[in-house]
Amino acid sequence: MKKQIKNTSLIFLFIASVLAFKVGDQVELEAYLNARSSAKFLSTSNNVKTQLSKGTKGEILETKKMPSGNYGIKMKVENGPRRGESYWVYYDLKAPKMKLFDAKKREQKPEAVPEQINQSKTGELTVKQEAIREPEETALIDAANNAGQVLQNKDAAQIKSPTTGADCAPLATTRGLSGVSEDKYTESDLVEPYRETPGANYKHSQVCGSAAGGWNVCKSRPGLQVERFELTNSGPNNIVKSDVSHINRQMSFEFDERARSEMKLVVSDAVDEYTSHITYSIMLFFPRSVLPAVKKIGDELEVTLPNKEIVRYNAKTKEVIGGVFTEGPIAANPDNKKAKPANLKYTGDGVMIRADKSGDLPYGDIELNNGSNAPSVSTATISKKGQRDCKIPSKDIWYTDYNREANVFIKPELSSDKGLDEFIKKKCGFSLY
Repeated sequence: MKKQIKNTSLIFLFIASVLAFKVGDQVELEAYLNARSSAKFLSTSNNVKTQLSKGTKGEILETKKMPSGNYGIKMKVENGPRRGESYWVYYDLKAPKMKLFDAKKREQKPEAVPEQINQSKTGELTVKQEAIREPEETALIDAANNAGQVLQNKDAAQIKSPTTGADCAPLATTRGLSGVSEDKYTESDLVEPYRETPGANYKHSQVCGSAAGGWNVCKSRPGLQVERFELTNSGPNNIVKSDVSHINRQMSFEFDERARSEMKLVVSDAVDEYTSHITYSIMLFFPRSVLPAVKKIGDELEVTLPNKEIVRYNAKTKEVIGGVFTEGPIAANPDNKKAKPANLKYTGDGVMIRADKSGDLPYGDIELNNGSNAPSVSTATISKKGQRDCKIPSKDIWYTDYNREANVFIKPELSSDKGLDEFIKKKCGFSLY
């Protein structure tokens, strides 16, 4: 009985110490943690921006108690490569990965810069450790299976065709990472999606780093296949007027499991330091023929969309300078300070489906205050040159699959272009082709 009372007291003291975390406190990470743009820790959130390594220190800006009883903590990073940036990280009561530290001691002794991802002179990527799984993020692989594992450069960079065994990286990103000159990228490097839909045992877990061409690239675990590349405009320029790091426009070209149904562009506009003010735009392009690709040509980046149309970017600033996109500056709504939907226009000849929402992704189920979930109430717009825009509920296109780790997918009947064509004809009166 005494032992039970003692254990209960320890638990009480432990919880009390957690609740003692307050705005302005200084914390230090004791393990690798996912750094998120918002206090959403479900697999459907898709808001992991980077990974913060052990030794990263920062100031607490905000805390949020989760339905599980654990906490989300927003911290401003004060050392390392992400210094000055603000992210949400997960605080697990049973397995805390951060601690309070004395800011005065920090001033006395300079801190070593923590490294989370190293890039060699040849552009090869070495990931030192994968992100730790968060209890509420059910789609991540248990980090215990990968503890202390270092991905070898050649293994991390090389991707083989599942049918021929030949190198078939859809991205110049991967070619650059393996030391191949990016100016040798050709249209023949474009490849068709590997499958129509994600596998039944779909797991969304990725490791990310910088590629030699000047963009970020993310690879899946297991398999080490490139599934995303990101272009971030951090200003100052005509699109992002500020030079503050947390004000930016990011374009993330994603193709989870290299499946035809999962190819999309996620655009996020951040107008200030508040993650709830970020507006997310999901854009799909049809017909879906190839995996998205990027290559560097002189001072430009050329991105190939799934429908084979081209968008050109300034390689340094990541501003759109040509092709089937035009863009305008990031802007905030004067009424609520949130970012307006990204001023990004599609001018190509294909079909585009787009949905926008502030503070969260505009598809899949949303988390309610009572801990339950409900379908998103956002609207998707289907557009085609020469046709009137067609608006439908986002829930008619995407759904949350609770049998596959609560991930969000396009409805099975819309995963093929044939099925989507029939859907658009019925709903909108025009064809995909």
